[in-house]
Amino acid sequence: SDHDLLMMTFRLRLKKISKPKHTRLTFDLEKLKDPNVLESFQAMIGVRFAPLTIMSNENTDMDSMITTFNTTVTETASEILGKHRQKKKSWITAEILDLCDKRRELRKKRFEPEGSEKYKEVNNNIKRCMKKAEEN
Repeated sequence: SDHDLLMMTFRLRLKKISKPKHTRLTFDLEKLKDPNVLESFQAMIGVRFAPLTIMSNENTDMDSMITTFNTTVTETASEILGKHRQKKKSWITAEILDLCDKRRELRKKRFEPEGSEKYKEVNNNIKRCMKKAEEN
């Protein structure tokens, strides 16, 4: 036959699949059930929409009105309501989630002498609270 057998080696480099950069903001809407929070949210929205009503009397384009509307609502919701934190387990409390946020901030400073001690302390505290909450 006129075929020659070949043997080869090759390297394959896989690309990392990038995750979407912007995820949808979800706010903690459960806080709106509290009358005090609801009242403060409505007051803040009213204060921020007052300039929009003045702008609407003038001839402005709709695109700028929509963008200002969206930014005012998201800024107000993030200030008053905060982000919605998904609980993966039903027994996790808000206190544990706050400690996790604190640990996330301290993680950046954990290679400094003071930061490592605080990080370890908060991490151990989280573990203790999680064990206690899971048992309860």
